[in-house]
Amino acid sequence: MDMWPEVFGADSRIPAICGKEKSWGKAEITMEQKKNRLHYAWFILAGCCILQGATLGLINNCAGVFYSPICKELGFELGKLTMYRMLYCISSALALPFVATSFRKHDVRIVISIAAVIYGGCAALMGTFHELWQWHLTGIIQGIASSFVCMIPAPIILGNWFKKKTGMAVGISAAFSGLVGMIGSSFLGMAIPAFGWRVSYVAVGIVSTALVLPISLFILRYKPEEMGLLPYGAEDVEQRAVSDVSAPASGENGITLKELLRQPEFYIAVGAYWTSVSCAYLNSFLTPCGIAAGLTLQAAAMMTSISLLGNMSSKLILGKVSDSLGIIKTFEFSIALAFFGHVLLFLGSPKTVMAGSLFFGVTLPLSSVMMPLFCRIFWKGETYSTAYAYSTMVGTLLGAPFNMWFGTFYDITGDYRLTIGVSAAMLVMLTFLIILEGVRLNRAKSGKSPSQAR
Repeated sequence: MDMWPEVFGADSRIPAICGKEKSWGKAEITMEQKKNRLHYAWFILAGCCILQGATLGLINNCAGVFYSPICKELGFELGKLTMYRMLYCISSALALPFVATSFRKHDVRIVISIAAVIYGGCAALMGTFHELWQWHLTGIIQGIASSFVCMIPAPIILGNWFKKKTGMAVGISAAFSGLVGMIGSSFLGMAIPAFGWRVSYVAVGIVSTALVLPISLFILRYKPEEMGLLPYGAEDVEQRAVSDVSAPASGENGITLKELLRQPEFYIAVGAYWTSVSCAYLNSFLTPCGIAAGLTLQAAAMMTSISLLGNMSSKLILGKVSDSLGIIKTFEFSIALAFFGHVLLFLGSPKTVMAGSLFFGVTLPLSSVMMPLFCRIFWKGETYSTAYAYSTMVGTLLGAPFNMWFGTFYDITGDYRLTIGVSAAMLVMLTFLIILEGVRLNRAKSGKSPSQAR
């Protein structure tokens, strides 16, 4: 245990996993210490990378690979099976407002660890199911757990630990969901024909849980103050005393929903998240889309991998670019790339759907990278975590039916062009909202910005 003070400074010993943190006393953080040690924020970033990769990447992003084998063996209609994903999204959305509150009131390591066991356990159980109602019930439970491990925790935690390079940190973390999803979907494309979808489901659930638990229990912390540290990039680093019980100046409980409803930017954020996350649901249908275009299961599963390659690479780039180019312009550029991917998918030939899946991969960072950064234009600190949770909750509820509708559209028409067209229309709506906010920000330059107005 004596190694930790040498790496992070004498103020940053690793606390016990359970119970209250020990008193650290005063943290004398000098510029010389800052230069000579690696900031613990980078370990937090590494932990968030594994967290998002093992949950959002391995389980959520690979869900679509299982659809066709399940429907073929059990005789389900695609729309009825994917209803479990709609229930997953609804329960996840309803649980989102409790995430920020739980992180503030309870040990984030225990909260995330419990949620990770439930989330991975639900995936493993799906390998034993025979009836639709089993997927639907488990989808509700898994959706609640997902709120505490997938989309929300990493942006909130990283926002607490990084005061500069926030966009880069969020982008890198989110990119791991694409990297692990890409590897996982390729593996599952081979494993399902060889071992069956049941064994593959169980393996995915076990691997996800095994990856998350060491990180959640031993690495993650909600705030740097819990370890007597300052956030990475904080300006005030000289001789600052930080204690384990120091309370924030204000906004500990964030902002109320009543206050949010009076803010026009809340409705812009809700609309932007609704449209961006609705488009992202098309990712689960890329493998069936490839099969409909004439590809084999192995080749069609590669579409998900190719999409997640585009997802991963764009997340790495967009987070960094937004720090320099600006969030609005980066958002608009990423939408244009995603729309081009939709056009290629719509053409429906084996070659175009493969290429289209690469550009479609840029659709996923719209909700997982650009939206957390977009919302930081409006809200800061604890207000951000609460406002972002409510925005994603409402947006997810509005977008949840698209999980079922996209499958139902195919059941009705026998073709995925209607599904792809509806997703592209959502991108057009998203473009309008981002342009609208860009106009509002330009007008606000002469006065107060949205965040300053608070």
